[in-house]
Amino acid sequence: MVDFYRSRKKRNFENKEASGPDYGKERPAKRYMPTQDVKKSKQILSCQPRKYTTSLAIPSSIIDSAPTIEMKTILAGQIARALVIFAVDEIVVYEDKVQTTQSKINPNLFLARVFQYMETPQYLRKQLVPISPDLKFAGLLPPLDVPHHPGMEEITNYREGVTLDKTGETDSTLVDIGLFRRARIDRAVQPGVRVTVELSEPISAADTRKGQKPIAAKVVSPKVPREKNGLYWGYNIRLASSFSRVMTECPYEDGYDYSIGVSDRDGEDMYQCDIENKIKPFEHLLVAFGGPVGGLQEAIEADQDLKVGGEDAAELFDLFIDPNAKSGTRTVRLEESMMMVMSVLKPIIMNKGKQ
Repeated sequence: MVDFYRSRKKRNFENKEASGPDYGKERPAKRYMPTQDVKKSKQILSCQPRKYTTSLAIPSSIIDSAPTIEMKTILAGQIARALVIFAVDEIVVYEDKVQTTQSKINPNLFLARVFQYMETPQYLRKQLVPISPDLKFAGLLPPLDVPHHPGMEEITNYREGVTLDKTGETDSTLVDIGLFRRARIDRAVQPGVRVTVELSEPISAADTRKGQKPIAAKVVSPKVPREKNGLYWGYNIRLASSFSRVMTECPYEDGYDYSIGVSDRDGEDMYQCDIENKIKPFEHLLVAFGGPVGGLQEAIEADQDLKVGGEDAAELFDLFIDPNAKSGTRTVRLEESMMMVMSVLKPIIMNKGKQ
């Protein structure tokens, strides 16, 4: 009897008939975004210019529920996707428990590294994100697909870049901005610094070629694309050693002018408390979430800098809500609670945020 597998013709690209319907030497090596998709993405990403910000605070113990580093990585990726879906400008990771010396992974640093890796544009990760065991399974992470992660054919006015080695000039610096040509800024900056640049002319990577002269650009603040063009420009990452430092170490001059606590204990029913009329106009909003077991009460109880106990957690916030009051489960995981709460808050944030 003839071996069936040995009798089959070898499938390769030299044998067109045996290679199946996918055969074709003319097919491109890379798939670029069609023109109509580029136009659609511009419509989706175009928003009103805004000056208000939204910050989220989450406990580092969230990854304790994931038993392996692969699952911890996937969980962190889900949280990062939720941040960009709801255009969160700052993510604060705070310690809500005393870390044991036996733990192989520092949860604060683990989350910060994964969030940093995902927020950094792909063409800058090799230069800006250090190699770490925490990123061993970074290949499992989904792309954020945000405005400062442009595609090959996407025409942009602003881009993220990293400064290159000095070329002997004292009044300018070359910047790698993910194009086939460099950008030149009108100031001297040390190598390896991440910068946001505004280009002298809108351009896409597909329109550039190697060997072209550097394009003129100027360094701007990372908040300029948001305040001037309404573009969501990623999130900042901040670590806090306790819950109280989430508020006391706020990067904004006047702090958060409105704060919301989220807990499945002692909070008002999110769906029946007339939340839209309770939230006042704000410039900097903070939404704080608690851990998977003890919630915000446990984090506040463990904070030695706070004079209030866990039972008085609601006194620290302008609004204290419970998203789990009417659900069909006893507990809601943090990544689920984020989606539930932010889905309700998103239209309110857009209406109450001060432009």
